[in-house]
Amino acid sequence: MCFHPMGEEVFWLKPLYQLGFVCFFDFYFWIRENTLNLKMQNSV
Repeated sequence: MCFHPMGEEVFWLKPLYQLGFVCFFDFYFWIRENTLNLKMQNSV
């Protein structure tokens, strides 16, 4: 990791960052939808 130039490191980190961001939001919205559905089912 130390031997690589900084530009290459950023080049690899950016897509990983974006992928993690997308996965996080996907998971967040999935959880939110599921909790809303559970609340609706419980109230009925």
